[in-house]
Amino acid sequence: MTLNTINFFLIVILSIVSFSVNFYYSSLGVLPIDTFAFFDTGFRLMKGDLPFVDYWTISGPFIDLLQTIYFSILGVSWTAYVVNGSVINLIITLISFNFFNKIGLDLKYSFFYSVCVALLANPSMGTPFPDHYSSFFSLFAIISFLSALTSKKNIYWFLIPIFLFIAFLCKQTPAAFILILFIFNFSLYLLIKKDFKFIKPVILGSITALILFFLVIWFYQMDLMNMIIQYFLYPRTIGANRITEWNLTFNKAISTLKLIHFLLFPLILIFFKNIIYEKNYINKDNFFYSLNVIFFSIILILHQWITLNFIFIFFLIPYLCALLQKNFDKIKYRKIITILILGYCLATTIKYHFRFNQERKMLNLENLNLGDFYEGDKISQKLNGLKWVTRDYVLKDGKDVKKILLIKKILTKEKRKIMFLTNNNFFSVILDKNLNSPNRWYGSNVAHPEKNNPYYDEYFKFNYNLILKKKIEIIYVDKAIGEYHLNMFNKMLKLFPSGCANTEKTEDVLVSYDMSNCYQ
Repeated sequence: MTLNTINFFLIVILSIVSFSVNFYYSSLGVLPIDTFAFFDTGFRLMKGDLPFVDYWTISGPFIDLLQTIYFSILGVSWTAYVVNGSVINLIITLISFNFFNKIGLDLKYSFFYSVCVALLANPSMGTPFPDHYSSFFSLFAIISFLSALTSKKNIYWFLIPIFLFIAFLCKQTPAAFILILFIFNFSLYLLIKKDFKFIKPVILGSITALILFFLVIWFYQMDLMNMIIQYFLYPRTIGANRITEWNLTFNKAISTLKLIHFLLFPLILIFFKNIIYEKNYINKDNFFYSLNVIFFSIILILHQWITLNFIFIFFLIPYLCALLQKNFDKIKYRKIITILILGYCLATTIKYHFRFNQERKMLNLENLNLGDFYEGDKISQKLNGLKWVTRDYVLKDGKDVKKILLIKKILTKEKRKIMFLTNNNFFSVILDKNLNSPNRWYGSNVAHPEKNNPYYDEYFKFNYNLILKKKIEIIYVDKAIGEYHLNMFNKMLKLFPSGCANTEKTEDVLVSYDMSNCYQ
């Protein structure tokens, strides 16, 4: 077979593996607050609702739009939802395969590392999630930059700002940190190469991204001030608080990511050794390859340290291993070192595959019997294929499923205009009606401003105006999301005519505010 034929078959195999692995694990277990983060909102966009306008969101508007496209093509279902995550896993796998080939690895090594990426990238969550998507699109921007260096094609320069823009609209960080990296990249490229030809396509790409952005705002008549508050100003207070309260222990800094550090430290040492001892090293492509992978790794590590999310960056391991192998390809004992690197990558991939994919650690399901699941189609046909497993389901005799079925029964019978707050954000889909949830997430000081936050009044006003705009007749609050919104609505009712609203509790599951008489 020719090299092109072999390459084609490897791409087909990688496509099947990366898609199917993510597709399978995305349906095994749920962590409702994260698993369904873009499920209802993707559906709501189809019905005319908008982020920043009809629900408060601090991340992920691009993912909402992307999910709407999948729903429009494939129909509104759990399958269409997990296809979203599976396609992004396929894309990052194939782009990684191209990258590994580009740095000069043999096809067999590129294939091996790409399989590792397929197992370590998106399957840990499976469904769409902002940290993953922002990191992936940031990586696409970096690989586009590296491709531009070798191919000299303007399309790659043009795509860099577009990928960064998409990454930022998935989540502000780590995309904002990657933007700083690119300022450094461009400056260094100008200094070393004395080539100004890239500036025009980069500017055109930036202008294209901004034009598309403002066209969407204009077409949907979105409130720009709401977006600025929710996506820029309020998140800055979150970041400031986290940095102020930052407690970087040894376990958090080193131990939890030790298998990444074990590869990153020698790569950094080799990088500086090459700068000092290898003639014209900074003029070679390998300089920029190593520089960008090193800085990308450091940025993601810092992102993990600052955020409170589960670790998701183990997909860096194949990249670090590939670059280490490339840097050792001219030494005497390269075959032995290559075997050691491949063995290390294989062992760590197997370790994290079982921990995060097989045991669903990111969903907080480790050490549970995942075979004891509730079939999603028993909740709704639109959840067909989902294997419902949560800690509450396994450890509390199916308590969460019983609650879901009760809520479904109550909301099905309800004919009034509803606002429903829950972290099980799939009820709009399974009931085929907009339940006007005012937020994507509930229950943490990240999702919505605490009372001492300068943007608490903005959040309060946003909810109040949404109730008036939608003419909400009854508000249901899932008690599991905590007291925050109950206290807020109790305060808000004082702005309506006295005695117009009735408050009730349903079997210690829901609190409802009947506001039918508040608009007379």
